[in-house]
Amino acid sequence: MNQTRPRVVIVNCGSSRVPTIASALESLGGKADVIFPRQLPEIFSNLPTAIIISGNPALICDTGTDFLADFDVLRALPLPVLGICFGHQVIGMLHGAEVSTGKEDRDLRRMEILQREPLFAGLSDEAEFQEDHTEEITLPDGFIHLATSPHCFNEAMAHPELPVYGVQFHPESSGSVGKALLANFLSIAWR
Repeated sequence: MNQTRPRVVIVNCGSSRVPTIASALESLGGKADVIFPRQLPEIFSNLPTAIIISGNPALICDTGTDFLADFDVLRALPLPVLGICFGHQVIGMLHGAEVSTGKEDRDLRRMEILQREPLFAGLSDEAEFQEDHTEEITLPDGFIHLATSPHCFNEAMAHPELPVYGVQFHPESSGSVGKALLANFLSIAWR
């Protein structure tokens, strides 16, 4: 690992949990900068170590997908990316996933970890994460299915070649297990 603190840009998509994400990253030794989706092209002038895309309280099925144009620049960035909830859906849709309305879920749920990718390194098979969503996405073609639950098929995924991850649940609201997942993401970004 480098000696400098990893700088993570959090793309604030309207989530009230952005300060919690930033606080968790800072407590893990990272530096968090917050931007809005329309500012994404500006990061080419000062590339961060990684990007996290936050959640959003709006339903994509109600608002449409015009917002995806703001995120298209992510395809050209050679950076680790973690999408949380809405961010997970954005990553999926950029790669052909379909979004649908599912069951509302606002509970702590046990995940079935399907693949021991670096994002889940060291986490127990009994890991529980906080849910807070109504929509879910299909697994994009070629993506690695990392986790599932009885309430949502695609709880976590990874790009097959790039350090790009999506989680439907909220690690920033999941106590020590969520902090461990964010620490794993920082380790991936810090390599």
